[in-house]
Amino acid sequence: MKEKMRQHKGMFQYVEEILYSYDRKKGDKSKNKIAYDRYAHTVRVYQWMIRISNQLKDDSLDTESLKIATIFHDAGYGRNEEEDGHAKASSILCREYLERRNYPQDKVDFICYLIEEHSNKKLLHEKSTPLELVVLMESDMLDDTGAMGIILDSWIASKEENCSFDSVCRHFEKYTYRHMKQMEFVTAPGKRFWHEKRKLVYEFLRQYKRDLGDMK
Repeated sequence: MKEKMRQHKGMFQYVEEILYSYDRKKGDKSKNKIAYDRYAHTVRVYQWMIRISNQLKDDSLDTESLKIATIFHDAGYGRNEEEDGHAKASSILCREYLERRNYPQDKVDFICYLIEEHSNKKLLHEKSTPLELVVLMESDMLDDTGAMGIILDSWIASKEENCSFDSVCRHFEKYTYRHMKQMEFVTAPGKRFWHEKRKLVYEFLRQYKRDLGDMK
């Protein structure tokens, strides 16, 4: 167990180094004009993965492969800043890292499959999709939503010209509020976490619009 923890710590450090220049120099500023920390996102997704896995209590779950895939799932942003290319780039980085350390080939192939497909949400509801991929995708979706989504919307909206309480509200309705209406989750823990976040978002908007004097 201690050896696995040491290995995972080394992976986190490796990914952090890869993402350092991306996070500090550009990151998602080109898209949202905010200093979004992609490595911090990775750590949060890992935490969601642990929460879901612990509540699933499924002995068939390959938690070791899932943990490694989660650590590396966005590492490719350090090499490929295009949204559509980051999963493939992340998979390549992970494969290079694991093969240099003589991980079993079948394990490497499975981990890299999880990474490469983690943005392919259409696989969520296919019966043939491995549970490990479902958990990784759900963990990824749980980050930057709920309370985090409220803060992100406020942060992004604040960068717009003539920002106001009303403009923040409109931004929130367009993004986080609309997004929370969706339900793509499969696992019972994932659904519970999403419902908690949705409840918070709905109540926040209700109170925010009341504070703004919206009488609708």
